[in-house]
Amino acid sequence: MTALDMAMLLLTGGMAVTGFLRGFVEEVLSLFAWVFAVMAVYLFLAPLTDLAGVWMGPGATTSILTFGALFILTFFAGKLLARRLGQSVRTSVLGPVDRILGGGFGVLKGLIVATVAFLAFTLAYDLFFGIGGKRPEWMTSARSYPLLKASGTMMSRFVRERSEGDHDFWSGETGAGDAKGEGDKDGAG
Repeated sequence: MTALDMAMLLLTGGMAVTGFLRGFVEEVLSLFAWVFAVMAVYLFLAPLTDLAGVWMGPGATTSILTFGALFILTFFAGKLLARRLGQSVRTSVLGPVDRILGGGFGVLKGLIVATVAFLAFTLAYDLFFGIGGKRPEWMTSARSYPLLKASGTMMSRFVRERSEGDHDFWSGETGAGDAKGEGDKDGAG
């Protein structure tokens, strides 16, 4: 077992235990707390900064304080809601199922975090030693290397496909400048 295997085992095992203890409902709702906080900042930062500027005066300090307050308040409100709902599910009849699903979700989260860390490490390694350079023995001989390599390839392919052209992530539609170069259907583009 190499250092990569041990790190992978600690990361996925730790997140699996955390997911098991928190349960699936709390894990998923905790992710939504992040989304909720980002959406609140996106939707309400400008009007709240203008409102706060009346009392504090316009400037970067007002904007930064408004951003921090808005993000922190909405994030912790979402986390509090997630904890309360998760706790009520864990103490119900569905508690064991919630915990098992939470453990599985934790393993999946651990794999995603490990894959992102693996991609960051390989990017840094390629920057210092050149693309196509021989990977270190402790990495290539690891039992988790094929899994991390495959999941990293899938993740980078997904990101590349989503970032090419004029792709609307939310609807899944491509616009006039899509990656295939097909203009408008009426021949105008």
